[in-house]
Amino acid sequence: MEGVRTLVTRPVAKWAVDTGVAVLLFLMMSLVAGGFHEQQWRWFDGWAYLLTAAICLPLAARRRAPLLVLVLISAAYLVYLDGGYLPGLHLWGPVLALYSVAAMKPPRISLAAVAVAGPVLYAGAATLRIPPVGATVQTVVICGVAVVLGGLSRQLAQRNRQLAEATEELRREHEQQLERAMVSERLRIARELHDVIAHHMSVISMQAGLAAYVFDSDPATARTAVDTVGDISRESLDDMRRVLDLLRLPENSGEVEFTSAPGLKELPELAERVRGLGVTVDLTLTGPFDDLPSGLQLTVYRVVQEAMTNVLKHAGAVRATVTVRREPDRIVAKVANGAPAVAATGAGHGYGLLGMRERARLYGGRLTAGACPDGGFTVELVLPTM
Repeated sequence: MEGVRTLVTRPVAKWAVDTGVAVLLFLMMSLVAGGFHEQQWRWFDGWAYLLTAAICLPLAARRRAPLLVLVLISAAYLVYLDGGYLPGLHLWGPVLALYSVAAMKPPRISLAAVAVAGPVLYAGAATLRIPPVGATVQTVVICGVAVVLGGLSRQLAQRNRQLAEATEELRREHEQQLERAMVSERLRIARELHDVIAHHMSVISMQAGLAAYVFDSDPATARTAVDTVGDISRESLDDMRRVLDLLRLPENSGEVEFTSAPGLKELPELAERVRGLGVTVDLTLTGPFDDLPSGLQLTVYRVVQEAMTNVLKHAGAVRATVTVRREPDRIVAKVANGAPAVAATGAGHGYGLLGMRERARLYGGRLTAGACPDGGFTVELVLPTM
């Protein structure tokens, strides 16, 4: 709404300014010419006031129709001179009209306007009995100054428009960048929530099924499974609370206590948790990893977590091999399981694999996933560290 008001107000303000200038010029011309009395000039009568109004008042429309205004004012000025009245300040009518044409129109039209205003201004100088050479010089100087000043005004207005357009373009580009950043952040949070929920819920589901299966025959195992469900549930809630804290900042953000994101040092705990579900996990870590950025460590952790979740969902109780090694310029993480190829192919589809690949692209890396020739499924992540 504010932008609409601005667009409506500016033309009205310019029209009001032009009208004020026209009226002020009319009053000044009338005052000077009306108070000057000499025998050689005709008395400033009512007809002179009408002609003065015809010379000044069209200037109110100089922005809308500058060429028409110039023609009308020049004609009125010639009639005024032909009536024998004192030229006085009246020559400023054609001068301002010529300036308006130069300020609103291209240079070739301004030159045509000089052909209209030049003879009129020369006639005014001749009425004052100025020698032809002086009248010519005066006319050329006045027309030249009016055209040059008008051209400078036109160029300045054009540059202001270009600056306004560039500013608007920058504003739109800034809004698009903010929107892209928001979408990217939403995707990152969605991936984080997916990894947290998918892994923990898979573990909870399997442990709950185990507890129900051995509830009567092996109460101790059932109790252990229920305890594991409780631990995993609390861990899942902590991870979800950490993610949601990023979305729900209070006014005083210093009151929020952010927990650190999981990294490579949490991989042994993840492997131990999966072992408790019946999967034999061989974990090999070749470091050091402490100097790696936390975001990169989180990416590796989430990819390994998602791959292990796929092992639980699609392969069942098998052997999984997890290797994470640090090389001079990259870090390589590989998760392979020994499930049958038919069962393992299911891990190659869905949002989990898509999220892993997006995480890899975020850090300029790559992720490959596919069935092994001898059965099973392998996920390999390569991220640059330099």
